[in-house]
Amino acid sequence: MIGAGLGGLATAARLAHAGYQVTVLERHGGPGGRAGVWESEGFRFDTGPSLVLMVEYWQQLFRDLGRRLEDYVTLVQLDPNYRIHYPDGSTLEITSRINTLLDNVERIEPGAAPGLLRFLAKSGELYRKGLGFIDRNMHTAGSMFSPEHASVLFGGALGGLRPMVGKYVRDERLRDALTFQSLYLGLSPYESLAIYSLLPYTEIAGGLYYPMGGIHQLSVALARLAGELGARIRYGARVARIEQAGRKVTGVALEDGSTIPGDVVVSNADLPYTYATLLAEPHPRIDSMEFSCSVVLMYLGVSRRYSRLLHHNLVVPPRMREACDDIFRHHRMPADPPYYICASSRTDPSVAPAGSENLFVLVLAPSQDPARPIDWSVEGPRVEARMLERLERFGLDGLRRHIVTRRIFTPDDFTRDFGNLRGEAFGLAHGFRQIGYLRPHNRHPRLSNLYFVGQSTHPGCGLPMVLISARCVSERVLEEQRA
Repeated sequence: MIGAGLGGLATAARLAHAGYQVTVLERHGGPGGRAGVWESEGFRFDTGPSLVLMVEYWQQLFRDLGRRLEDYVTLVQLDPNYRIHYPDGSTLEITSRINTLLDNVERIEPGAAPGLLRFLAKSGELYRKGLGFIDRNMHTAGSMFSPEHASVLFGGALGGLRPMVGKYVRDERLRDALTFQSLYLGLSPYESLAIYSLLPYTEIAGGLYYPMGGIHQLSVALARLAGELGARIRYGARVARIEQAGRKVTGVALEDGSTIPGDVVVSNADLPYTYATLLAEPHPRIDSMEFSCSVVLMYLGVSRRYSRLLHHNLVVPPRMREACDDIFRHHRMPADPPYYICASSRTDPSVAPAGSENLFVLVLAPSQDPARPIDWSVEGPRVEARMLERLERFGLDGLRRHIVTRRIFTPDDFTRDFGNLRGEAFGLAHGFRQIGYLRPHNRHPRLSNLYFVGQSTHPGCGLPMVLISARCVSERVLEEQRA
């Protein structure tokens, strides 16, 4: 197994449980990959994912392996889920308490409550059908285009997300509230498929959760689980290449010159990186592939509390559509991008010193256009300086004076630390041409014992999708290879 990200660890645990001897090779010093942790001056920050939804997939993983999730992490449900801040000064709190949510929506658009209920009914239908569609291996054309699944593809799922939402609510603020979630997939809300309305439905119907101690505790839990089941995890082991002989792989070579043989290799490194670097054969469709957007991440440990913040906070800029066009179409940094603030110390006092906040600020940014790359060594500090000013104007008074520790993570860091070819944060994009059977498959087409797991193979990015990816690839290995 190459990589101890969440997908790699979940796959390692499943295969070890099935009787395989599993060795996980991770180049970083701990588990989790993007779901890592950074600690400084008494502050602790999750370095990547910052929210947990669709908890049933986590529960299923542990249950499948004879364990209980509750014995490994303590999950708490957030209420409200988050607060959205609009340019006109209005706010909207999204909650799973439907009566409260309807009241909140009515304050934005009087008379909108019935429309929201109809939206939830429709998006709930797409949620059930959509998960049934993707929650399985899909490496044959028939698995995607069969009559059985035609109702998913042609039952409104492939329309535009924004027009679909517009059928139920009129106010632009509510349309923003029910479409911005596609940004979790690195997609513009203005160019997303209607199927992704399942994301706001998931948040409202299933709730948002937080594991005490931070999202990284899920990485720790999976590493512990894999270890208990017999998998061996080696940290600081940098894979240089995947060894091949004919139509099979025979193991991997490490940068220290040693080799590790293997009957099966599963790569949790990002799929385009695995092809280009570890196999030295760029994916044959790489030039036509679409990549997700990126982000600039700011980790700020501050010596005061800000009462304006909830655990999760989204700030919508005055020209949201223009900002998204800059990011997704023109691959340039907008002057006023949408951003998100996570203050997990609101829920978990253990992640910051008393009277302090650990602020995780995510700023939407473009992935790299090879023809016009951005120099992030220059642009990164500019974005950081502008964002500190915007955060103070937003209401975080005296922020710069109270910073105890800080760190910035740019698209260049995604390439350096995780091998993302275009500095993208969410792997390959999720338009119609890159979903299901049309997405890169989880086994190499020629090398019959080389498999892939993670955000750039089926079904896609996001914590629940990566868990589905791990189950799908494990099932395929078990079907095609002998333990």
